[in-house]
Amino acid sequence: MSEPEKKGSPWPWFLVPVAAISLFFVLRECRQSLPPANTAPEAEAVPAAPGTAAPAESRPAEPDAAPASTPTPQ
Repeated sequence: MSEPEKKGSPWPWFLVPVAAISLFFVLRECRQSLPPANTAPEAEAVPAAPGTAAPAESRPAEPDAAPASTPTPQ
């Protein structure tokens, strides 16, 4: 009355190592094609010239709308 042994599929034994090796090489290729972090464009860090006006997004609409730099004592 023993249960016959179930045979598993052999496909996972082939597919898992092949997928792991493929993923390793894909990720390695992606890492090599990325530029280093310290060579990012610095155009955003350049301050505006003194004669030009600041963009509308950086200026508050009203003086009251600007957040207070120091909290008020209570």
